[in-house]
Amino acid sequence: MPLPDPLKALNGAVSLLTTVPTPQFYPDEPGRAYAFFPLVGVLIGLALWGAIALLQLFFPADVAAFGGLALWVLLTGGLHMDGFGDSCDGLFATVEPARRLEIMKDPRTGTWAVLGLVLLLLGKWNALRFAPLAALPLVTGMARWVMVLAAGNFPYARQTGMGAYFSGGLGRVQLLTATVTALMLVAVYSRYAIAMGIVLVTVSIVAGWASRRLGGGLTGDVYGALCELTELLLLLAISTQN
Repeated sequence: MPLPDPLKALNGAVSLLTTVPTPQFYPDEPGRAYAFFPLVGVLIGLALWGAIALLQLFFPADVAAFGGLALWVLLTGGLHMDGFGDSCDGLFATVEPARRLEIMKDPRTGTWAVLGLVLLLLGKWNALRFAPLAALPLVTGMARWVMVLAAGNFPYARQTGMGAYFSGGLGRVQLLTATVTALMLVAVYSRYAIAMGIVLVTVSIVAGWASRRLGGGLTGDVYGALCELTELLLLLAISTQN
């Protein structure tokens, strides 16, 4: 018996955003999976919350934070970190937009990618030492909502690629469903509303800048970079506010 399309879309979101083994069911239009991106983000945050809390029972806070960060990378397959590194290499290059797109497709890792990833991991590790674990579902959920907003509000900069593949089926229903999940997070974590607002404005500015650097659109790598940037900034803001 075939699965209903919403379940296929949820399965597609889990399959794309995590390393959790899933059945090979996919929606007819892959972009429908975007509707469940924030929900999958929340589930990732809940898993990290439980894992780090368990680690803290046996290890010092610094070690537990490191273990949690390692699990974070493993659970997401480093997908968005790869996009973050590629985006650093391409967006900071002093070349034409078309050449930036070529650089971002290059499998070789450049200086900007290395520097960016080191700073990203150090920032996340330090923030995890002080941020309340209960806020992790907010961090991971909102970061994946940002990906949905980026995909829905900016043209895709290439004709092919993972982002282009997942553009089919992304419409108002998917944007609304993802936004409802995000608004529920805002309601639950209202004490961090100011931090969320500042981070979202900052990330939207970065998205606009990236679009201009790439000639008027974004790529899947940039979606991942925006996700990682949102996680980092929210973690830092929450750890400071706590």
